[in-house]
Amino acid sequence: MLMRRRTFMLSLVAVAATGGANAAEWPERASTFVVPFPAGGSTDVVARLFAERFAERLRQGFVVENRPGANGNIAAAAVAKAEPDGYTILVSGNGQNAMNHSLYARMPYDSTKDFEHICLLALTPNVIIVPANSPIRTLEELIAGARRPGGDLAFASPGAGSSGHLSLAMLEGAAKIKARHVPYRGAAPLVTDVLGGHVSVGIVNADIPLPHIQGGKIRALAVTSSSRSPLYPDVPTVAESGFPGFEAQGWFGLSAPARTPRSIVDTLNRLANEVLKEDKIKQRFAAGGYVAGGGSPEDYAQFIGREITKWAAVVKENGISIE
Repeated sequence: MLMRRRTFMLSLVAVAATGGANAAEWPERASTFVVPFPAGGSTDVVARLFAERFAERLRQGFVVENRPGANGNIAAAAVAKAEPDGYTILVSGNGQNAMNHSLYARMPYDSTKDFEHICLLALTPNVIIVPANSPIRTLEELIAGARRPGGDLAFASPGAGSSGHLSLAMLEGAAKIKARHVPYRGAAPLVTDVLGGHVSVGIVNADIPLPHIQGGKIRALAVTSSSRSPLYPDVPTVAESGFPGFEAQGWFGLSAPARTPRSIVDTLNRLANEVLKEDKIKQRFAAGGYVAGGGSPEDYAQFIGREITKWAAVVKENGISIE
């Protein structure tokens, strides 16, 4: 009996030692950044920036895999169920980590339990846009028109449950107005329809319509961050436009499946913070209007907790749900 017990204990030690060695040797092969949206969007852009820099620093490949669908839930659920070995990492944002928890009656994962959150990478505001020939020149004029008797404000967003959609819902509550939400399948077709005059008002991530705003084909009315965007220094915030304290931003970060070894999480966190300090990334962020994130895994987890609470209140107040 004593010999069997000793053999069993030695086996446990061997298993523990092997697991520790595997974590210490990570990465031994290419890792995958899973993005919940199609290529070309803001999340994808950020993911590819970090994949390139991680690959150079670790001398191992980082592949970006785009898995769109269900407002990001398909990709997030797949990563939550993946092997917790550091080779499958989710690059996601406020939809998958915060908003969806209130929008969907049933979720295929729990962001607070099924991930080891690694690091907040970047934040970006939404921008409220109208065609260049629109008679509406300010957010105040837009709100005033919506408040008039018979006012019918149609407001387009990149999709139901998107950051733009819920930012609009927050604005409706702050301004005491009701808008007719027009969900698109992505920001690109929305911007195209604003350019063509088929959409009177839209809300998208700030970097998406940049060339059209710079070219004078689209007018920006306001940004949803607490301070002005470096992309549009002359465009006021929603808070400056009569709604003090208003803030609604999109954001992106790294998350691994729950039970991923802490040593791997710490390595990824350290790399992310180092990359955020690089001049190359600072320049790319400035060009895209992103604000750098950073901090510890605990910082990111706490940030996500606050965002879950914040958006749950908006969803409840506006009675929003997605089947």
